[in-house]
Amino acid sequence: MTVNIGSESGSTNWVFIGGGNMAAALIKGCEKKNFVEKHNIAVSVQTGKSAEKWRKQGYDNVFTNTLEMLETYPTAIYIICVKPQVFDEVVSSWPVNSRPKFIISVMAGVPLKTLSEKLPFVSGNTTIVRLMPNVASSIGFSASTMCYEKNDKIENQEVFVECARKFAECVGTVELIPERCFNPAMAIGGSSPAWTFMYIESLADGAVAQGLGRAEAKRLAAQAVVGAAQMLLDSESGFNIESQHFGLLKDKVCSPGGTTIEGVRTLEKNGFRSAVLEAVVATSKKADDMAKSLSK
Repeated sequence: MTVNIGSESGSTNWVFIGGGNMAAALIKGCEKKNFVEKHNIAVSVQTGKSAEKWRKQGYDNVFTNTLEMLETYPTAIYIICVKPQVFDEVVSSWPVNSRPKFIISVMAGVPLKTLSEKLPFVSGNTTIVRLMPNVASSIGFSASTMCYEKNDKIENQEVFVECARKFAECVGTVELIPERCFNPAMAIGGSSPAWTFMYIESLADGAVAQGLGRAEAKRLAAQAVVGAAQMLLDSESGFNIESQHFGLLKDKVCSPGGTTIEGVRTLEKNGFRSAVLEAVVATSKKADDMAKSLSK
C-alpha cells in the first residue's frame, strides 16, 4: 500500500517531533500495516541514548535536534508527540520556513486555535488535525479521537484528513468528531484505560480476598472485561450499540435474587456509576483548563 497525498505517493516523509512511547506505538503500527516505510520516517528525541535505541531498530533518520530535523524535512507531514507542558519550549526553536503538507497533533489540552497561533510555519493553507490515541495503540487496539477545522479554501483538505484517519487506523479505531466534543471523547478513549486497569485490579483483589490465587484472579478479571466489551462491539451478539441501552445486557446477566444483582446493588450503594461519570467530567475539565493556560 502507498500513501497518496495529492500527487505524492509513499515517498512522503512522516516527521515525528518527539520519540516517546506514543510515537513508537504509532510508528510501529504504521509499519505493520505497510502504511509507511522506515526510510520515510524521521524522529526527534531528547538524548543520544534514545537516538541510539531507535537506530538499533533500523531507523536512520533520528535527530537529537528538532530544528535540524525540520530544516531537513521542510515539506513533510509533521506529527507532534510531545507533552503539552513543553509545547511552548519546543515551538520556540522551530524554523519559520517549514511548510508541512499537514500537521497531526497528539497532545492533550492543546486546541486547534492555539496550534494555529503558536506554530510558526502554519499558513492559511495548512490543515491541522488533532488526534488522541490511547495506550492500547502499542497492540493495535486504540480507541482514538480525531478532529479538525473544515476549511473549503484549503486545497486537498479532505485528502489530508482521510490520510490522517488511515494513519490513526493503523493502531486501532478512530472517531472523527467536532472539536467541541474532543475533550470528553478523549477522557473516554484516552484516559479510561487507566481506570479500567484499576477496575480489573479491584476485581482481582476482591477474588483474592475470598481465597482465589492472584494469577488466576487477574486472568479471569481481564478476560471478563475483554469479553463484555466485545459483546457490545460485535454485531453477532445481537446487540446494537447505537440504538440499545447497555442496561439490556446487564439485565440478561442478573437473575432474580441471584449473585450478580447483589453485586450490582452493592456497586450502586457505593456510587460506582457516579464515580465513573465524575471521572470523565473531571478529566474533560482538566483538558479545558490546560487549553486555557496554553492560550495565554
